[in-house]
Amino acid sequence: MALIAFCTIKGGVGKTTLCAHVASALADAGKRVLLLDLDPQAHASLVLGLESREGPCVAEALGPRPKYRMDEVVVASPKRPTLFIAPAAPRMAALERELFQWGHRLQALPRALKTLSWTPDVILVDTPPSIGAYTEAVLAHSDLVVAPVPTGAFALQGLGEIETAWRDVREQQGGALVAVVNLWDRRTTATNEAMEEALKDSTVPVLRARIPRSESINQAGLGYEVVFDTSPAAPGVEELRALAQELAKRVGLR
Repeated sequence: MALIAFCTIKGGVGKTTLCAHVASALADAGKRVLLLDLDPQAHASLVLGLESREGPCVAEALGPRPKYRMDEVVVASPKRPTLFIAPAAPRMAALERELFQWGHRLQALPRALKTLSWTPDVILVDTPPSIGAYTEAVLAHSDLVVAPVPTGAFALQGLGEIETAWRDVREQQGGALVAVVNLWDRRTTATNEAMEEALKDSTVPVLRARIPRSESINQAGLGYEVVFDTSPAAPGVEELRALAQELAKRVGLR
């Protein structure tokens, strides 16, 4: 069972969009996928078909005295039979403060997953755009951490912070951290050349994929959909599926 996390400290870089689309692409490929939505904004849950609700959220399966077992939190996606979601909720922002005070918070994730009665092929995690208790707990146990990097000024600003946090919590454990270039615009040639030059100096490996800026992807997100369902032939679809394949390969998922 592999665990892939999407992490950044910068908002608006496409973290949730990439996570939701990779989860959908892997489910479309026949994998049994569990998405943990640890971002209190709950956008990944919404994009994957879950409406706002008052039921259990994933944070309530974490911590020293969990309110629910993970089995009681996880719900099936209404659109993909092999995709399951542990949804987020706005109240998770307050619950994160409680988790931060727990001395064993870095063990929160594996402890909660032990209360799941089945084994996914892969777990994907959408983290908050910050380095707090949720993100640290995920960084500590991810097989692969994916940091989205947008093209443009200050694009690499948050990558160093994620790398530092990842190294701090991993200590001598395994796992890998990679960057993926998102919101790529082939028309901005000078910016792209500067971006590629800057990436050469990055200590974080950069994936081959370049996910383009796409109006179809934006419109799908505004409608709480994935572009695979709304515009399956749109620009960006091929690149998103290729990204999912590359990540699956990196964690040994066949």
